[in-house]
Amino acid sequence: MPHGLFGDLVIVYAIALGIVIAAGRIGIPPIIALIVAGALSGPSGFRIIETPEEVDQLAEIGIVLLLFTVGLEIPMRELRRIWRPVVFGGALQVGGTAALAGAIASLAGVSTRAAVFIGLFLALSSTAIVLKELGRHNRLDSAPGRITTGVLLFQDLAVVLLLLAAPILAGSVDMSALPLVLGRAALALVAILAVGRLALPALFRLVTACGQREAFPLAVLVGSVGTAALGASLGVSMALGAFLAGLVLAGSEFSHQAHAEVRPLRDLLTSLFFVSLGMLLDGPAFVRSLPLVAAISIAAVLLKILAAGAALAASGTPLRVAAIAALCLAQVGEFSFVLGRDALRLGVLPPEVWQLLLPASILTMLVAPTLVSFAPQLAERLHVGTGGTDADATSAKAGHVLILGFGVGGRLVATALREFAIPYHIIDLNGATVREARASGEPISYGDVTAPDTLMASGLANARAVVVVVSDPDAAMRVVRTAGRLAPSVPAIVRARYRMEAARLQEAGAIAVAEELEASLEVVAQLLAGLDVPGNIIQVIVEDYRRREAMPVLRTPAPPRVTLSQISPDVLSAPVATHQIQEGDWAVGRTLQELNLRATTGVNVLAVRRAGRSWTSPPPDLALAPGDVLYLLGDDSDVLLARARLAQG
Repeated sequence: MPHGLFGDLVIVYAIALGIVIAAGRIGIPPIIALIVAGALSGPSGFRIIETPEEVDQLAEIGIVLLLFTVGLEIPMRELRRIWRPVVFGGALQVGGTAALAGAIASLAGVSTRAAVFIGLFLALSSTAIVLKELGRHNRLDSAPGRITTGVLLFQDLAVVLLLLAAPILAGSVDMSALPLVLGRAALALVAILAVGRLALPALFRLVTACGQREAFPLAVLVGSVGTAALGASLGVSMALGAFLAGLVLAGSEFSHQAHAEVRPLRDLLTSLFFVSLGMLLDGPAFVRSLPLVAAISIAAVLLKILAAGAALAASGTPLRVAAIAALCLAQVGEFSFVLGRDALRLGVLPPEVWQLLLPASILTMLVAPTLVSFAPQLAERLHVGTGGTDADATSAKAGHVLILGFGVGGRLVATALREFAIPYHIIDLNGATVREARASGEPISYGDVTAPDTLMASGLANARAVVVVVSDPDAAMRVVRTAGRLAPSVPAIVRARYRMEAARLQEAGAIAVAEELEASLEVVAQLLAGLDVPGNIIQVIVEDYRRREAMPVLRTPAPPRVTLSQISPDVLSAPVATHQIQEGDWAVGRTLQELNLRATTGVNVLAVRRAGRSWTSPPPDLALAPGDVLYLLGDDSDVLLARARLAQG
């Protein structure tokens, strides 16, 4: 390879770096920045690289490594759990989008084979952009996030079949020789799977046994590119061979380390692929056809939204979830360019069609972050929801607690309520979770918790409280607002991930608990306990930190200092804590006078409740018994000290 190419690549990478940094400041995805860098560096730009064929060779290795890591990342367990919307919804989405786009392209005068490739080109979406945006908005674990991720993984799997079928679709294979071609492809797949299952794990075990840190990344590179080369020698694409090798290796103990080792090189060389795409872009032609390119881009986005939404709804996905997922899938993906470049190389796509398709696809990727960000709000504006829940939900009794979401948090809440014989009803949107919970006897229904009809059918108006433990922050906010409108007297307690998110929920009327804050406080408590700080001191410190570190809107207002003439009206609104005496507590059998809580802890005992009887001004000679409930007035730190004295003396 000429030495001059490396110098040119340094200049190209420098241009790309500058554009990526500038684009990142305004929220433009790096893929688009790389394509723009290629357009500026290529024959229609500054002509830094006039013949991009040599760049294509390096870019090909980048695609091989990209597909190898995609195979490593596919979570088969998650796919099995949500297989119905993934398989049926993904197949309908890819097939429906390809059919509609292909039909429109055919009506526009494009040849049948080119129309087929155009349809398949537009059917794929960007895994890199969508997953990054979902993660940034804390929606990967939400119901729309899981469905969107599943469909994206299905598309990644479909790319493999499309790359295998590309020569056949292009008509470059003699139909009389088709059985021979398919036979060679089957042989190649068997050979690649055998290498991935047997040879690669053996290679990695040998490498790890030698104890040389530098050997493992070399083994990953040799294994991935070598398997891809084996596939190419047997008649399938290098990308297909690399993907299958990664897919087989994903179940081994080496998958995480292999991904970590190959990712930096993959990102470096994959960026060359997008740069090489930009070099194919004809700048003057793009400027001349800008109105047509914009029209194609808008049409592609609308078509993908309609096709994906209809496909997911037909597969049983609730309408709100289907609408949000469809908006997330509305752009063209990076693997579309892999397929399009093959179609261009095979002579199926005319250059003039490619010069319209490529910039239009870039524009769809440009609007992707905005669509992902505002998808929940757009779905809400369209009044998309689910009209009700299972029939069993209507049988919920008055005085129950509604638990919305049945993950780890929902199960803990249900367990606690069950121990105190408090009735509850659960609503969840995951069909598999609902079936499993019902089989174990849980009072659970399938439904979209953001739909007003679902909440009312579940007895919201007669509930004692609503506990929201869903992983979708937008859905949680919508539940709080809906519940506040339909049943303003029912308190809503919400789990949030971040403090700012909890603050917004609190402003909307909920009692919000931020995981970010509570987990950090638990870390502090465990640290201090390990350093032999006394437990009662830790409790006071943690409560003090909780008050200081929580957002102002989350802080419990301290009782105001009042004069004697004001005590009577104000004490009714002051925060009062309750404490139940347990069997074996130090306070059992002792009188309030003996406890002397006012002098020792600063807490006043306002009342005592025992077996249905209450003392609003308990006498000092009242001896406490197990089961007594004390009503305590005092600061949070004083209450914590009183609890410790009652339990341990």
